[in-house]
Amino acid sequence: MKTMLEKEPRFRSAWLDYVIIAALMLMSGTPVAMGPVRAEIFYVLTSFFFLTIILLRKEPPLTARFVVVVSVLSAILVIQCITFNFWPFHTMIGFMLRVFIGYAAVRLVSEFPRRYVRLMYYLCIISFFFHSFSILRKTTGVDLVQYFKPMNKIVKPWSGINVVVHHFAAYERLPEYKMQDPLRYFRNGSCFWEPGVFSAYILLAIVFLGLTRDKFDKRQYRRIFAVLVIALLTTMSTAGYVLLPLCLLFHVRDLSLTRRQLPKLLGFALVVAIFCVAAYQLDFVGGKIKKQFDSVAYREPGWEKARFGSLVYDLEYIIKRPFFGWGLNYETRHALSSGVGIFGTGNGLSDFTVKFGLVGLVTVLTCVWIGVYQLTKRNWKISTLFVIFVVMVLNGEWLLNFSVYLGLMFLEPIYPKWTCRMEASGQRWSGK
Repeated sequence: MKTMLEKEPRFRSAWLDYVIIAALMLMSGTPVAMGPVRAEIFYVLTSFFFLTIILLRKEPPLTARFVVVVSVLSAILVIQCITFNFWPFHTMIGFMLRVFIGYAAVRLVSEFPRRYVRLMYYLCIISFFFHSFSILRKTTGVDLVQYFKPMNKIVKPWSGINVVVHHFAAYERLPEYKMQDPLRYFRNGSCFWEPGVFSAYILLAIVFLGLTRDKFDKRQYRRIFAVLVIALLTTMSTAGYVLLPLCLLFHVRDLSLTRRQLPKLLGFALVVAIFCVAAYQLDFVGGKIKKQFDSVAYREPGWEKARFGSLVYDLEYIIKRPFFGWGLNYETRHALSSGVGIFGTGNGLSDFTVKFGLVGLVTVLTCVWIGVYQLTKRNWKISTLFVIFVVMVLNGEWLLNFSVYLGLMFLEPIYPKWTCRMEASGQRWSGK
């Protein structure tokens, strides 16, 4: 008689889970899957791939939360189309495909947060290897990156050199970026188009590691934690450095101010305070924040491109259409500027609010809160802290343009049936 542990059900395995997360990451800010036509092809193919797996598993393809999210966002888009008498079907379908990709990845992968952490751990290690070539080139003049140039004929990035698993963004910059960021050669962006995007995904991995630390033994946990933090530091991302202390709160097991926990919390607060003071002394943290504030205050050229500047720029749009926003297409999104948008770093939180209004933003954040609330077995403190983290990290990048952060709306404690049977039989699952 066969035991329950001998075989996993069809179309449900650890390697397939990692393939799904890798596909999700590929579609979330890598130059490989970016471009006017190429992105559309990748969105369709990835959506079809995920949908096929869902159907093969013979599980209900849609959850109630997904139906609610799609219904609300679709209703907002229809209201915008009627209001402006403008129907950008192409843009709307592309966005909905990104939502579906995020939803499907989270739904298909059992223990998504833990698997996401492991994949980001390996991605960070890979980034160390390739990023060392950039540092070597800048410090010694030994240029090993040039040998990867033939890969550009396949990937065809708009700048730099891309080897699929890593993007040397600072190797050959576009002319308008030549004078920006003197530390750009030392910034690690992994396979993503910009180091800030990589830092946002590392921050999410650090948060997930805190939420799932019981799934790892102590050595694994410490090793993964160290790699993620070091990788975050190599991005030299302002938002990454600022938000790291907040992410560390998810690793504190007990936040209650009891006599037993108080010394630990005070020690943790002291370490965080020292880190914040030290980080603020760095030019790309404290200096950059001050420079952006001054740029907005004195309306210097290009002030709208900074994080704070784009927030001020977007505020006019939010005030005039607070509930349902201005839509996804540039013609309506930047209607108050004659359809001419600003290009630069931007603010992802205000950008999404302009596009979908407060109704859309509240829908997203509410669904994120519900998902983490279920994952943490009804811990409203952690759920609220997670939403605060999402709100703050969105100020750094347009993350809701990509599927990873869109997928956070659909988090829930889904485990494969075979895992549940094993736990019921008192056996510990050793899947990777």
